[in-house]
Amino acid sequence: MALVCGHDAPVHGVPLCEHIRNATADPIDHYLHYTGRGTERQRLCGACRGEAPTAVTAAVCEDCFDATEGSSLGVVGCPQISDAGRPVGGIVRNAPLPDEAGTVVDMAPVADGFVLLADDGRVLRWNTETGTCTEAARTTVTVPDDAEPWCDRQQALRLHASRDGAFAAVVIDYGRTGEVVDLTTGAVTLRLENDGYHSATVPFSLAFTEHAGRTVLLHRSQWCVIEATDPATGVRLARIPADDPASAWSGHFHGALHPSPAGTRIASDAWVWHPVGRTVAWNLDQWLTDGDDAWNRDIGWSALPACAYHWDRPVVWLDEDRLVLGGLGDDDDELVAGARVFDLTRRGPAGTAEAIEPVEIATFGGPQGRFFTADGLLFSSSEDGLEIWDPATGARLGTLPGFRPTHHDTLRGELVELSAIGLRRWRTPTGPQAVAPS
Repeated sequence: MALVCGHDAPVHGVPLCEHIRNATADPIDHYLHYTGRGTERQRLCGACRGEAPTAVTAAVCEDCFDATEGSSLGVVGCPQISDAGRPVGGIVRNAPLPDEAGTVVDMAPVADGFVLLADDGRVLRWNTETGTCTEAARTTVTVPDDAEPWCDRQQALRLHASRDGAFAAVVIDYGRTGEVVDLTTGAVTLRLENDGYHSATVPFSLAFTEHAGRTVLLHRSQWCVIEATDPATGVRLARIPADDPASAWSGHFHGALHPSPAGTRIASDAWVWHPVGRTVAWNLDQWLTDGDDAWNRDIGWSALPACAYHWDRPVVWLDEDRLVLGGLGDDDDELVAGARVFDLTRRGPAGTAEAIEPVEIATFGGPQGRFFTADGLLFSSSEDGLEIWDPATGARLGTLPGFRPTHHDTLRGELVELSAIGLRRWRTPTGPQAVAPS
């Protein structure tokens, strides 16, 4: 059956109001209207915006849709949020930071407690069982005095640590440099540099993981290059090749790195020209097993849907196969709060000649801020507090107002908020009682 545009072709894009469909001159600029029915959307002109709830729209084919492509004027309405409204159990426990730590700018959970980064460059081991806090190393990494933000991205010190507490890395997010320190000897084992080419656009790409019984450091050494390194010796274990126009990984400015919980996959919150944010993922276990030779084979390279002018978004793994991206929309001018869940084992048709696009298995509005996951649940930390979501149905299961976690302590199963007065800790529930009445 022919569409309203008169063509017998598949529907493409979102429905359009009649003024946009019937424009005979230049395309009409539009608003993206969320109808309030799930994530249903449509495009409205300025005249129809005032009648958004009753505006009549219709779908068209790809050629006609592309011909109407004007500029975006923003978003009207918001996606529907399914709210189960159950109370959240558990207690948020307050724990003061050790007096000897002074002002703490970042922290990282390790097996026996936390590694703390003080504003004077001290890296401290805080054993939360014994209460002891000792200096393990000092970093020389500092934010340059003349550092200027790019699009409000302020350079700042960031601390990472291996889960066993053997190594820490201090880097400058949206900057160029960092270093790895041995927390037993205090020695610097590796100087880090990502060459400065558009480094101000992304957090410093770095993560610790474990493979074959050893700790491995993953880091960006050039804008388009990720290396796997032995943090004790600096010996390179594997490397994404330098930019090659014919390769699947070509042209990616790598950003924050997100290993899956068991370290079998990894995602990079990257961007590519013009610019568009494009999160990519690959088989980390195979890459580390095969080394540089892995890039001559299929290692599960996946490119998730792009979003114009938007990266630095929430990215979190539900498990080894499902990845969640924050934000709904394909352009930052039309981005709204929400989550998109992808199954990397279920591949759809190739989105480009470069990579395979995984299947989107759930899309829902609401989550915003930092994302965390535990026991199959999605947690979002926004200005209002913590919200808990069912990533299969998109339902908001409960809220914890005023608690805004900044870190996930997976070793102890807690979400942790680092604040000026100390730590606030809340144990993530598990099983059927994950969200239950108090």
